[in-house]
Amino acid sequence: MTHRHILWRVVLGLVVFVVLLSFQRMPIGQYITLALSPLISTLHAPSRWWHDSELWLQERDELQKKLIATQNLLEQQTALIQQGKSLAEENTQLRKLLKITNIHGYTWRAAQVLGRSPDKKSQRLILQIQSNPDDVVVSSSGLVGLVDKSHAESAVVRTILDASLAVPVTIPGSPLAALIRGQGDHLLVDFIPLDQAPAIGSILQTSGAGGVFPPGISVARITHIEALKGRIFARIEAKPIAHWQRDNWLAIASRTHASSP
Repeated sequence: MTHRHILWRVVLGLVVFVVLLSFQRMPIGQYITLALSPLISTLHAPSRWWHDSELWLQERDELQKKLIATQNLLEQQTALIQQGKSLAEENTQLRKLLKITNIHGYTWRAAQVLGRSPDKKSQRLILQIQSNPDDVVVSSSGLVGLVDKSHAESAVVRTILDASLAVPVTIPGSPLAALIRGQGDHLLVDFIPLDQAPAIGSILQTSGAGGVFPPGISVARITHIEALKGRIFARIEAKPIAHWQRDNWLAIASRTHASSP
């Protein structure tokens, strides 16, 4: 027998001796537990997985609830901010309207816009107010038109873009006298000779002639001047100054008895 075989037998004997010695010192219960621990761990694995899954689902539900609550809060804050902006814009419009209502001989009232005609030209408006036919309607920037019909709680307005309206106008400080007529999407300025035509960009105001429109209200800005062959008067186009397509508040002027013709 070689020395190598003798050495392996000695090592194996020592290992067996150590194992037997450890078994003798270890209680039988611990020995069984040690032997069955892999099996017990395997049996407990599904239970631990289920418990971990329940915790994950609960955390996910809580996160979803918090996310929904945050989204709702954000939507409420956005709505409040938008409402605040709308109120600020309306307040600005009302303050500007107050500057127009210093024209004497008229009773001024503010009216909220309920609706506009479906076409882009907005030749008709509906206001939330009871008024009289031919009452003058203005915005914070200029003339809008006249009340056409009135009901118990609303009034229908013809704007100056309507061809049925003719507004006497002038340029302050000049002898100019003309009429503005609606053309659906722009205005025509009649009875101005070419040599007396104001410059493009000039602002025309109500002259007060005829007693329908109060004097001094901005009406239109001249956008085009064209000489017509064989005619004395030039073709002059203009755009309304008032922006009633986007204003939420307008003012209505009713003539008082003292100023009535």
